[in-house]
Formats: sequence, C-alpha cells, structure tokens
Amino acid sequence: MKKRFFIRIFLFLSIILLNSSEMKYIFVYIPGMFDNGDLLVEDTQLVKNLNNMDGYYYNNYFNDKYNYNNHKIICSSNIVGSKYNRLSIANLIGLYRTDISLYLMADRFFCFIHGMAPDFKNYKSLTKHKGNDYRGTIKIGDKLISFSGLAEEIWAIYGKKVFFREFKDSYRIILKPSKNDQDFYINDNGYFNTPDEIKFNIIAHSCGGVALRQYIKICKDKNINPHINSIINLSVPQKGARLVYALKSAFQELIRDSIEKIYLNKEKTIRVIDFKGSIKDISYKEMIDSTKIGLMHGDKAGARFLRKMVGSYILYNIPFDGHKNVLGFDPAIKDLHPDHRLIKSLNNESLPESVNVYNFRVTKSYALMFENLADYLKLGKSDGAVDFQDTAVTHLSGYDKINNFDIIVEKANHIPFPYIKPVYHLRETIDENYSFLKILLNKKEGKEQNIVILEALFLAIMEEFGLKLEYLLKNENYSVIDYFADNPIDIK
Repeated sequence: MKKRFFIRIFLFLSIILLNSSEMKYIFVYIPGMFDNGDLLVEDTQLVKNLNNMDGYYYNNYFNDKYNYNNHKIICSSNIVGSKYNRLSIANLIGLYRTDISLYLMADRFFCFIHGMAPDFKNYKSLTKHKGNDYRGTIKIGDKLISFSGLAEEIWAIYGKKVFFREFKDSYRIILKPSKNDQDFYINDNGYFNTPDEIKFNIIAHSCGGVALRQYIKICKDKNINPHINSIINLSVPQKGARLVYALKSAFQELIRDSIEKIYLNKEKTIRVIDFKGSIKDISYKEMIDSTKIGLMHGDKAGARFLRKMVGSYILYNIPFDGHKNVLGFDPAIKDLHPDHRLIKSLNNESLPESVNVYNFRVTKSYALMFENLADYLKLGKSDGAVDFQDTAVTHLSGYDKINNFDIIVEKANHIPFPYIKPVYHLRETIDENYSFLKILLNKKEGKEQNIVILEALFLAIMEEFGLKLEYLLKNENYSVIDYFADNPIDIK
C-alpha cells in the first residue's frame, strides 16, 4: 500500500517538473477579414488570457522557467495602445480595417517573422504601411543593437549566446554568425540554444489562416524554418469561401424580400432625424408614396432589373471600409474563391507534421442579421460568412499526419461587427452617392428632404433584413474571437 502511494507521489511530482521545464512559446495573432487587430487593447478578455499574469495562459501554459517576463515585444501592432510580453499582434493591414490580397498578407507575415522579404520581393515596399512595427533595438551595455523581425527580437532577448555585427556606425543581431563574427553577449537567463528553437503559437482568424498557410508554403519551398509550434484557427475558410458564389445575387434578393415586408407592414414607422435636428417618424406607406420602390416590388422583369442595378451599385461603388475598397472588388474575397489558384494550390500543401492544429468551427451565427445573411449567401451551417464545411482541414494533403483538434462552436458571429460606412454613416453615404440614389425618388423635394426619405428607406430595408445597429452592438455582437477569449483551450 505504501509502495503504491509513493509511486503516485513520484508520478505527480514528475509531471509537475516536466511541465515546469518544458519549452513554451509566445502567441502571435493574425487578424482576418475587415480586421487589423485594433480591438486587441490591453483590457480585452483575449489579451488578458493570452498575455497578462492573471490570465489563463500565464497560469496554465507558461511556467516559472519560460514566462517571457523580461521584455515587451516591439515587433507588433502599434495602434492598440500597448505592447505585450507574451502576445504579438501582426497588423498586416494598416491603420484602418480593410481587406488586402492574401498573397500580400503572407508576404508581410514572412517579413514580420523573418525580418526579410521572400525571394524577388522588396522588404521596404512590403513593410512601409503604418500600424505595425517590424524592427526595433535593444541596449546591451553601451551598444544599441538593432533587430528585424519577431524571430530576431525573441533571439535577441531570450537567446543564450547572441552574436551581433557592426554595420558602419550601428550594430545588428546576427542569427547565423560566420567564423569572423566575434562580438556576442550572453543572456544568463536565456531560453534558446539556437534561433531554430524559436517557435510561436499562431492564432489566425478568418482569411488570416489562409494567409498563414501561404506563408508556410513559402517557407517550405525555400526550406526555411516557419517557427510554428501550434495553430489556433478561428473560423478559417480552409476550402475557400463559398459565399462568393452568391454574393452578387444576395443584395438583389435582400432588397426584394425587404421591400416585400415594407409593403406588408405599411403602418410601421422608421424614426429619423431631419437636417434641423427634429425627430421624424416616417411610415412605410409614406416611403412607398415618396419613392419608386414600387418599381422594385414583385417579380416582373423591370423590378428584377432595377433590383439588380441597385444591388450592383452597392456592391461595386460604395466603399464598405469607409475609404476606397468596395466589396465587389475586395482582393481577399477574390483570393478566397474556391476555384482561385491560391486555394487550389494550398489544398495540395500539407501542414508541418510537428504542429498541433486547434480548429474552431462555428455552426450558427449569434446575430439575426448574420443568420439572414447566411441564407442569402446560400450557406449551410455557418457563422454568417464562412460555411461550417469550409472550415475543415480533412481535405489537406497529409491530414493523417497532423494533430488536429476540432472545437465545435454552437453559436458565434464570424467577426465583431466591423466598421461598414453605409451602416454607421448612412446619411453621409447617401449624400456622397446622391447623384445615383435620387433615381429612387418619386417626389421632387429639396435635396435635404430627399436624403431624409432615402435614409428612412434604407434604414427600413436594413431593419427588415435584421440589422438594427444599436441592438446588434449591444446584444448580438459576439464573435468566434470572443468565444475563444471566453473559452481558452489547453495547448501543447
């Protein structure tokens, strides 16, 4: 009996000692669609869990030996108000939320990790965008030594024997010293014997996960260490985004159904504020009388044509990011087409066998608006933007050789509701596009009165679609990112 007791004590202590000496790695967050990581400020739950000393991972993943307490990471976003010890935010987008080509995202992430550009690419051109720091310096004695890329930065702080080289009047960290390199410093509490030991736990949201796979392909093709320990996918469209098939028709069908509801609820009112600041309630019947939406009502050829024209105008002429990118020419959506060469090529690529993949897959959206959107986009189970089936990795080459763990999320939106100018600043958007939108008007009133009528009309369409902005932001703005923040997982 005593022998069994001592064996159990020995096993328990062995597990504790093993965990306390096992290497641990910092987290890197890659934002996805209509995102640049700007929400990851220090008081958010996700940042607390990933970085803070009272957070989940400090107490359940990092240990006394490998805790990264000595340094706030410089290679990270510079628009979130702080730098973190155990979390780096790879803002590959810029100062404001928009979408960019996934090829560009992958190239920038390569620069971000390795401090250099992929072959035949220009580092300065790739990294000149604002919103992220790709380089930094540390002071060793009286010397200011520069580093480029996150791997170099981690090596500079946590490498055991770090070589550096003088360039003119400055010094630079060297990952692969030559026989002629004699300058180095010793980190007494260093973690890594060689730079190749450095790895990161990557959290990739949405198309950021596809860009990550392209980054892995670049590294594999050039036989370069990708520095990845584990991947946490948050609703990543691994097979591409099938929403592209129905994107053009979605707006037309949305307008059709919303107008039908307006005709069925003529006594209903929409509250707006006129240009004098007075509150005004406009009934659906008044909208019908004041506009030409009757021409878009029903299933006649003329109604279908007009709905198509208005839907196409919204898709190809109104910037959804509030700046210049329209949804119809969105570079990320183009790259995410299931038949695009990027998706096809990545489907033939395997993930590193040593990497653990934690795959968050959502079956239903949290907000009514996203649920309705999924119907118009002809999605099955989904988070409102990415079909549940498209988040699987079982189709990837070498799937049977990776460690994949699916986490099924019953209810979450694809993204925190993004800044979409037509929604947040509807009147301003109508004013900017008035020369086209005035064709919807029936009565010849002054421009200010007409804009109020058009605002009421589009507010009614959005409401019948299920988009009540204030209610959504207060009660339904819960994304897969929030779910992961509330439900952290144990990683290896």
